[in-house]
Amino acid sequence: MVEVRAFEGGAKEASQFINSVWQRTYGAKMGLTIWDERFFDWLLFSNPLADRDYLLGAYSKGKLVGAFLAEPAKIQLGQRQVDGTYGSWVSVAPESRGQGIGIKLSDTMQARHRERGAALTLSCVADGTLGQGFWSRRSHTRYLNNLGMWLHIFNTEKAVRWSLSAAERAFLTFTRPLHRRDFLAARTDNIRAYQPRDLPQCMALVQKMMRPVNLGYAYTSERLAHQLQFRDIPHTFVLERDGVIQGMVNYYTLQMTARGLLTTGLVDLLAFQDGLPFSEQRRLLWVAMQDMVAQGADCAAMLRSPCTPTHLMLRSGWLPFPGGSRVTCLLTTPDVELPASPRVFMHLR
Repeated sequence: MVEVRAFEGGAKEASQFINSVWQRTYGAKMGLTIWDERFFDWLLFSNPLADRDYLLGAYSKGKLVGAFLAEPAKIQLGQRQVDGTYGSWVSVAPESRGQGIGIKLSDTMQARHRERGAALTLSCVADGTLGQGFWSRRSHTRYLNNLGMWLHIFNTEKAVRWSLSAAERAFLTFTRPLHRRDFLAARTDNIRAYQPRDLPQCMALVQKMMRPVNLGYAYTSERLAHQLQFRDIPHTFVLERDGVIQGMVNYYTLQMTARGLLTTGLVDLLAFQDGLPFSEQRRLLWVAMQDMVAQGADCAAMLRSPCTPTHLMLRSGWLPFPGGSRVTCLLTTPDVELPASPRVFMHLR
């Protein structure tokens, strides 16, 4: 008998279980993100805004056999913001599949959303995974945009050796002349690390950044504060002139495993004041990239979205790359209406 209830462990157990399940399922087929303990601690378990009721575990005779983790979030839905969650990391132990555990986890998550008046779970599902097949059979799932990415490669040789995909290796090799190192010479004047006193101005920048979005992750001031500064996990830089924050960039690092380990700097937020010259926008991004290299990153990645100017990324040395995932919405009730032409902002999780 499998019982679904609040996840009983902490960040370490979540990391060990989910990484183990994904490695046993996909380890020889695709590159996998290592969702480490510090990441889960930051996003879910030490997040003062996270609700344990959205952290679900499936237990059989007291043993963890499945998990579905979601973070409470404000979701931009058309012209309004609604309560919802950002959810991912659905995992069922290979030896326990075929017992309807995924359905129980999904049904329980949906019920908890209804109880709390939450409208939907926003997520992304990788192509060719068990999750894609599972969610496509659920009546409350809606698949939307493909999730393209921006990439900047710092260590081409290592990235080529790391990849399990012949297509990825060909792409990295073919585009090698475009993997520019100009960013290493960028000046750092007027660019500094984020401080808590910067929060109101950074919140205003994020609100401006979100103007084109009609579906996606939305920030409150409290959630943004946690996103921008928590122990040594997120790295946030601001460009300040005469006491005014002109721009900000926020990233963190994660490792990925395939043929070895690859460290990636993942940019979550990139926002600027209206009218900030292109050269200053690029300089701020380049300074953050300098810091990624100092942190041991082999490459940088960011989801493509309507918030990020294409010309800025291309002229900063970033390359467009197919993400291999799709935006996925798990609706609490059938009457939740999604935008007819979604312009999506979300994070690469």
